[in-house]
Amino acid sequence: MSASLNWQKEGEILSFQGTLDRETLLPVWQQRKALLADINIIDISQLDHIDSTGLALFVHLKAEMEALERQCVIQGVSERFQTLITLYDLDEIMNIA
Repeated sequence: MSASLNWQKEGEILSFQGTLDRETLLPVWQQRKALLADINIIDISQLDHIDSTGLALFVHLKAEMEALERQCVIQGVSERFQTLITLYDLDEIMNIA
C-alpha cells in the first residue's frame, strides 16, 4: 500500500493529511502557488509522517510567503517533526504555533 497525501483549504487555513515525503511531494510542489493563495496558517496536525523532504517544502513555502510580505504560521507540529526542525537548526526560521 502506497502512502498518500491529501490537503484542503478552508478560509485562511491549508490542512494536510496523510504522509508528506519524497514520494508524495510532487503534486503539492506543482500546485504550491495556488495552495498558498489567501493562506495564513498551515495545519499539519493530521500528517502521519513528514520526512526531511516535507521539512524542506515548508521552509520553501514560508520563504515564498515572506517574499510576498505575508506571514505564515505552521500549527499542529508533532514532537517528531519538531525534533527534525531542531536537528536541522531551523527553529528560528520556522514559525511554529
